Amino acid sequence: MQKRMEYIDMVKGIGILGIIVMHSTLASQRVVFWLSSFMTPLFFLVSGMLIAHTKAPEKNRKEALTGRVRTLLLPFLYFSLFAIMRDLLRAMIGAFEMVGIWIEVNGLITLWGSSVFWFLPALFLSESMFILLRRKCTASATAVICLIMTVVSFFLNEFLGPLAPYVLSDRLPYAMLSVVKGLLRAVYGLPFICAGYFLFEWYIAPSLEEAGKLRKIPAAWHAAGGIVLIFAAFLIGSKNDGFDFCNLYFGEYPILAYLSASVFFAGLVLACKNCQPFQPLIYFGKNSLIVMATHVDFYFLYAAVKSAYFIKRILPGMGGIVLFFNVIGVVLVLEVLCITVINRWFPFLVGRKKRKSFHS
Repeated sequence: MQKRMEYIDMVKGIGILGIIVMHSTLASQRVVFWLSSFMTPLFFLVSGMLIAHTKAPEKNRKEALTGRVRTLLLPFLYFSLFAIMRDLLRAMIGAFEMVGIWIEVNGLITLWGSSVFWFLPALFLSESMFILLRRKCTASATAVICLIMTVVSFFLNEFLGPLAPYVLSDRLPYAMLSVVKGLLRAVYGLPFICAGYFLFEWYIAPSLEEAGKLRKIPAAWHAAGGIVLIFAAFLIGSKNDGFDFCNLYFGEYPILAYLSASVFFAGLVLACKNCQPFQPLIYFGKNSLIVMATHVDFYFLYAAVKSAYFIKRILPGMGGIVLFFNVIGVVLVLEVLCITVINRWFPFLVGRKKRKSFHS
């Protein structure tokens, strides 16, 4: 059994905390776009590293893909069904429109997804495409093919985008459009998978001789280099406008979206790999799938925001920073309870047979 890379769990922990902030409604739209340009791609980049670490392309096809069905598609099915049942109950009391139920069912069947659940089939399809390509092609050929597929997908998305309003009322055409756009979304993720894969191959897993040379450089210098890369990523990202992976919008300059996210991730990996393990980040990183699936649809964020504003009415002098940390703190406390319950009694919800840590 391969040893967990705790620094990757720390990276994922930072990513999932960023996503909670994105969805908190306390941040401005510009901050949300800024965070999404780094935090959402981060999980595709992590997946690329883990594909290299586990040598998934070298495994037989069934073994390589079955695990991903269990850890990505089954959670997508379970949590999507939960959301559909919840909204059916809401529709019965007039608190939800039936058209919303149809959209959620469509998202489940076509793998387009709804709410935050879109991430799971997108990651599954993107990982599967990369693994199958890497099994058949050299590393360089795989990278070139992924790049060509992504460029073609951008052109196709520009063509298909205007069709959505016209087919929304016609279920079969809308379902077909959802399938196609779901595949395009997965292709959009391929360059991130590639970047994570090659970062692991070129930096994390060099030969023993090269690793010995790297160890002569103090860890603090590696960490400092990571921080420099993070700030460089911020500067690159600031030159682009909005970013919305879910709806296939990578800003005015998509190449900057890919570049800034990849540089940010490389810097974060360097920094986390060369600092002391921070257990809270590791904990939330290990359980990032649970946090991703529950923080919105289990109403944890809603409860946190409501409680924060209730406290603000009692203590009107409470500043915006205190309000923000109150919301994030409440969400994390609720998530700890949820993680404990799911890991102990319902591990199948996140594709686990036993209580063990999650890498996606």
